[in-house]
Amino acid sequence: MSQRPIPSRRRTAPGWAVVGVLALLLGWQYLASHSSPLLMATPLETLQALLRLATDAQARQQAWTTLGRIATGVSLGCLLGFSLGVLAGLDARLRGLLEPLRWLLMAIPPVVVVVLAMLWFGLGTRMVVFISILMLAPGMYVNTVKGMLLVDRNLTEMVTVYRLSAWQRLRHLYVPALAAPLSSALLIATCGGVRLIVMAELLGAEDGVGYALANARSILDNAGIYAWALLVLLWVALLEFALLQPIQRRLCAWQENGHA
Repeated sequence: MSQRPIPSRRRTAPGWAVVGVLALLLGWQYLASHSSPLLMATPLETLQALLRLATDAQARQQAWTTLGRIATGVSLGCLLGFSLGVLAGLDARLRGLLEPLRWLLMAIPPVVVVVLAMLWFGLGTRMVVFISILMLAPGMYVNTVKGMLLVDRNLTEMVTVYRLSAWQRLRHLYVPALAAPLSSALLIATCGGVRLIVMAELLGAEDGVGYALANARSILDNAGIYAWALLVLLWVALLEFALLQPIQRRLCAWQENGHA
């Protein structure tokens, strides 16, 4: 008699995710139909505005500008936080030296960093990328350090005995051990980075999605505001399902095999 496979609790049920999306759309439609058109656009109006943005050359340019900043800022912020986290996990002195800076960056409000960056770099890409790196690196750093400190000492002693190179240690010991915290940190950093970059553009940039949002607000283009916001949500969904989840499955493949 064959046994029925036991569903894994590690995976999200896709059917219920679809139900959740439909519930959000129905709630949005209900609120929009009971609100003033100046306060909230309906899903249909937002979709129509989004299609207009897709055919507007200037809107496409604004979108590509923000995407470039997201790719640069999130990548550099995560790389910096991961690199410093690995080094600090191996050296308690460096960890102590970086702790005050880590606390400062995680405690300071992002809007203060935006104001300072505008003074230092003016308006434009350098300012936005600098803010994203400064705000995203501490979260990646903390998760990496926590994971490094939880690595089994017996394994670290074994790789020392076998005299593995630094690259071999990173690939075969530390990256598998850091798979779970790195996956969560990448997801948080990417979603937070998109929000942070759009906010920085909204407060102090001359182009990009945030700048377009500010323009739509100034001319009371309610549907345009919701269309730009929907576009950002679609970006985050695409990044998560097309990039982050495959990376997570790759990093955690050894855990899945171990539970099989």
